[in-house]
Amino acid sequence: MRTEPILAAAITPPTADGGVLAEADAMLARGRARHAERLLAPLVGREPENTGAWHRMARARLDLGDLGGALLAAQAGWHLDPYGAESLYWLSQARSRLGDHAEAIAAAAAACREDPGNPRLHNRLAEAQLAAGLAADAAEGLHSVADLAGYDADLLVTYGLALFAIGRPLSAREAVGRALAIDFGHAGARAALKAFAMAMSSAVDAASLAVAADEFGESLRIHPGQGAVRRPGAGQDALAHVARVALLWFLAAVAGAGILEAAGLLVAPASLYLALVSAAGVAGCVSALAGRSRRTV
Repeated sequence: MRTEPILAAAITPPTADGGVLAEADAMLARGRARHAERLLAPLVGREPENTGAWHRMARARLDLGDLGGALLAAQAGWHLDPYGAESLYWLSQARSRLGDHAEAIAAAAAACREDPGNPRLHNRLAEAQLAAGLAADAAEGLHSVADLAGYDADLLVTYGLALFAIGRPLSAREAVGRALAIDFGHAGARAALKAFAMAMSSAVDAASLAVAADEFGESLRIHPGQGAVRRPGAGQDALAHVARVALLWFLAAVAGAGILEAAGLLVAPASLYLALVSAAGVAGCVSALAGRSRRTV
């Protein structure tokens, strides 16, 4: 529903590895979760008590769709800091994605109690409730928070989603409009407006509006196993890399043969050109298919 913000300052005391955490934050902000995970793995192995590193590892694995690994990382951070709002936040995130809604809501509610003035935590609680199909609870919980934290665009978008899911499309648009007033390019807000428009296309009266709202609320739910996203493994990445390198070499061979033949230094049969061009075409297809798979999973 929204892109997670860069993590706040680490809960753990500053260490010599603070630079690693900052670099991991930068990678996560740029969408390079795989690189962040690889960067953090030696750190959590060397410093298993580093709570901030476990938080970032949980986020990286969530971004990669490794929900089991994300839960393990979130639990490691939670065991180190069981009352910490950040630890509870990531535990709730991992539980929600796995469809463990009771645990996700309980963890988010506990985080809100630990830091009641933090809108990010109230937003997490509402997201957990929406994922569980409890749109009315989410809307009610954000009603007063949205007034106090009207500066938080992410929270306003979640509030708008909850309002639409309980059949209040005008209020939902108003909430999302407030989010866009804060951040005109907010991707979540713009996606929400498109989703509202699509849902409303079938609403012609009160009865059909109720159906549209119910269907919209259902679309926000996460069922057990639904949140898992398959990601390409190292083997697929290696295949794509080898294919790209092979394509470049085959194209260079075609160009080299043409230059030598033009200079009178080589007489190349047509079959050689045909073989090189065919090989380049195969390598190009493999590279394109591997790249497309990475983008669509």
